[in-house]
Amino acid sequence: MCVSILYAVMTDDGDIVYPIVTTIAPAQASVVVPQNVGDYISSWKGVSGRTSEQELYFLLERHYEDIDMRNGNGFEEGSVGDWIQRNFEQFIIAVLNSYEIDKTETEPLYEIVIVKRDDRQLLFEIGYSIEVRNESDNEGYWKQQFTEAEILKIDKANGTNYRLFAVRVEEVE
Repeated sequence: MCVSILYAVMTDDGDIVYPIVTTIAPAQASVVVPQNVGDYISSWKGVSGRTSEQELYFLLERHYEDIDMRNGNGFEEGSVGDWIQRNFEQFIIAVLNSYEIDKTETEPLYEIVIVKRDDRQLLFEIGYSIEVRNESDNEGYWKQQFTEAEILKIDKANGTNYRLFAVRVEEVE
């Protein structure tokens, strides 16, 4: 059985092109995705017992909301949105079937440990906000591991120095 999906694409000029139809055989092997895309997919997989098709619908809906919020401005190069726009069919396969992380471009990951105790206080990305919460509050849906570039971007956007609290994930585990 094949899956046909109707979708829109934003051009580099910010124009939205409708409709594009693609047909994907769901039994296709897993695809290779960058670390940030894998993190994005895994952060929403299995939430509230959704099927793979429901997860795909949800993730596409979020993606199109991001496009609408940009008012015709393209995605930042290397971002999850940029990768989805350029690799739409692979994204669908990754959500419906499976994916592997591209090991050639995996950057070290860090946790921002604000208070170190039994129930550590960490920096989390919760939806579109950055918050400090207890680690026990995270049920697996909040992003708590960041690349160095993501930490620097957070610091620049918020006027903070969270990079001073960065602990490499291998050191944490």
